[in-house]
Amino acid sequence: MSDPDTQRSTRATGLAGLASFILVVAAALVQPPLWLAPETTASMARVAAYAQHDQGRATASLFMYAVAMGLFLCFAAGLWTRLRRIAPDVPSVSGAFALGAVALVVLILAAFAPGAVFSYRLHDPALAEALRDVTFGLLAMSGIPTAVCLGAYAALVLRGGSLPVWTAWLALLAALAHVFIAASFMSHGGFLSLEGSVIVWVPGTFFAWILATSVVLLRRAPEVVPLAAS
Repeated sequence: MSDPDTQRSTRATGLAGLASFILVVAAALVQPPLWLAPETTASMARVAAYAQHDQGRATASLFMYAVAMGLFLCFAAGLWTRLRRIAPDVPSVSGAFALGAVALVVLILAAFAPGAVFSYRLHDPALAEALRDVTFGLLAMSGIPTAVCLGAYAALVLRGGSLPVWTAWLALLAALAHVFIAASFMSHGGFLSLEGSVIVWVPGTFFAWILATSVVLLRRAPEVVPLAAS
């Protein structure tokens, strides 16, 4: 029988991941659709106008995304504790998972700062364009630590078997996808570009893994009911 403290920890980890996913979905519904954003070849004046068109929605969604990433960090910390237990003989891999999770959150939150400034007030067109590019550039670079985090998770699960193998394959798929998002500065207007579909669909693989793993953890950690004192 599982230790009650372990069950509580597993349940808390699953709830943190599920809350992160729900908040991401809510933020996506609040935010103006990314696929309607001006392409990288758009004029600076158009970029500046876009920043102000839906100012309230954009800043609100960025705040929600930021809170969601904080919840993800709690989810990753709990998951890291579990992964260390199932594969104690490969601490470097579990360390790669933890460091990848921290690095991806740092880069994403760093991207949100210029993104918030971009929408917060009216800027000179040249500055607005630079803020937009820095935002998407940092988000693109977060693909590398995300791939490391997901790849390490997959390696540990495939080795230890404590969690369903299909979550490892989902993580590997998402890891490969995030290598491509890091390459989004390689072209203009194509799939591998800041205005391409890669910006919209690749993060979805990461959030799908969070949802799937959270549900697995919650199903494995029924609420612990303390025994009544005799």
